[in-house]
Amino acid sequence: MSFDGTWKVDRSDNYEKFLEKMGVDEEKRKLAAHDHMKLKIKQNGKQFSVHESSVFRTIEINFTLNELLEYSLADGLELVGDWKLNGAKMEGEFTRQDNKKVLKTTREIVGG
Repeated sequence: MSFDGTWKVDRSDNYEKFLEKMGVDEEKRKLAAHDHMKLKIKQNGKQFSVHESSVFRTIEINFTLNELLEYSLADGLELVGDWKLNGAKMEGEFTRQDNKKVLKTTREIVGG
């Protein structure tokens, strides 16, 4: 399956609780709960280019599936991890560099 296209985040299940566990302060959690991030994804085999646009920032991220990626969240938090394809889903597993908590995320195209 190709993830090429422009996508809007439709929902984030338990997102505010997730952000709290990740140590994000209450004000940022409230803002993030109403942020409908937009993603423009270009895929070439295992290589991805993602243009991510939200109320917090706009950033271009380039990565290759199954290879370590260093990534910074909008608040400057550093993560290291990778993305994998699992059927029609992209699954990411990243570790915070400050406290070693693990972030797992799934992106799935529904009805696209």
